[in-house]
Amino acid sequence: MLNHILNNSFFKKRLKILEKKKKLYQNSRSIDEIYLYQIEHFNKVWRKAFTQVPFYKYWKKKYDLPESIKGLDELRYFPVLEKKNIQKNQKLIFSSIKDFQTISTGGSTGEPTNFPISSKESQNSYANHYLARGWWNVKPLDRIFLIWGHSHLFGDGIKGQINYYKRLFYDWLINTKRLSAYDLSINSLSNYYQILKKSNPTLIIGYTSAIYKLAKHIDENNLDIENKSNLKGVVVTSETVTNYDINLIKKVFNVPCIIEYGMAETGIIAHSKKDSENIHLFWDTFIGIKDKDKILNLTTINERVFPLINYKTDDLITSKDNLSILQIEKILGRKNDFIKVKIGNSFVESHSEFFTHILKSINGIFNFKIIQKKNMDIEIKYVSQINLDISENFFNEISKEFKGFDKNTFTFTKVEEIPKTIAGKEKWIEVQK
Repeated sequence: MLNHILNNSFFKKRLKILEKKKKLYQNSRSIDEIYLYQIEHFNKVWRKAFTQVPFYKYWKKKYDLPESIKGLDELRYFPVLEKKNIQKNQKLIFSSIKDFQTISTGGSTGEPTNFPISSKESQNSYANHYLARGWWNVKPLDRIFLIWGHSHLFGDGIKGQINYYKRLFYDWLINTKRLSAYDLSINSLSNYYQILKKSNPTLIIGYTSAIYKLAKHIDENNLDIENKSNLKGVVVTSETVTNYDINLIKKVFNVPCIIEYGMAETGIIAHSKKDSENIHLFWDTFIGIKDKDKILNLTTINERVFPLINYKTDDLITSKDNLSILQIEKILGRKNDFIKVKIGNSFVESHSEFFTHILKSINGIFNFKIIQKKNMDIEIKYVSQINLDISENFFNEISKEFKGFDKNTFTFTKVEEIPKTIAGKEKWIEVQK
């Protein structure tokens, strides 16, 4: 069966790109050589874009953009491309494109956005995945334990059911056990633990929130995951990961916590190498530029039906690189993931990681949502199977950071469930406008 899959043309194309990419990354290249590679490939992509794609013809004329660049710093002068620009110009974007599929963002930060993609883009993303997994000695078709969502992509009715069973069959072919991220109740976590206990995968992969919940369930109940001699690491993806998550996952699974960073519209962008704080951007696919607010803007330089030029990810990052981002120290998440705390007559802004760390560390809490209301009050909704008053514990911890904060601006509500996004992700922070 393994040889049959590897000889399939579907896999052959992906493996061929992977081998080519391995050689590209194995060759010792200076930073200047990488920059020259990126400039050369950008100029090819950009020329094709403004001569063949109506949207970029319009974009170039509107902003009087050059036909080529000589240095990567010149990308800073290109207009920032945002999702709202994609939404407003769908006809210009899709009108000239052939042989494409449509992918939609999950809409976790607003209205879902449609992007055209091709099979070559999927092949390149697959190669990037296994280039990075190779850094951890993981090969294509190694056993994977996956907690995932996105079932909305299957469609509705009979067609949706057919796509669902095709997905199950395909997962079986590629040696992947897929579990749903939509239901992470205590009963489901117990069931997932039993499945994991009986298996010995090479990788565990899932949304950060899903892996965190499974790890917390195992840790708080002192459960034994049995022998996991094959396990190379636990990959968290699609949601921001905190230091608390990383430390808990390392403790429970006794392997590295590996960060995979990507988006629906781009595929995988960056991946941990050697440790969790060593996140490498795929420099042959993306040019990353950090703006004045430390938000990552991406330019795609591989072959795409619709390239993204200086595209705003909305993700805050820290990196020592100033020109082209080659390595990310930490992905902080969205700009709106900041909470303002009232102290006296003023407000102090803090990243939500401080608050999520406190809530995650309280025994018995398996889900929560922090809502900053329009009047700046903060409501914390939480899910727990036991009667739990978390206010005292929370206030004790928050007082270590914020002296004299106003307790009256906080309310705590125990709920049965926290709604997920359409893709099955958690939205732990909501800042009402």
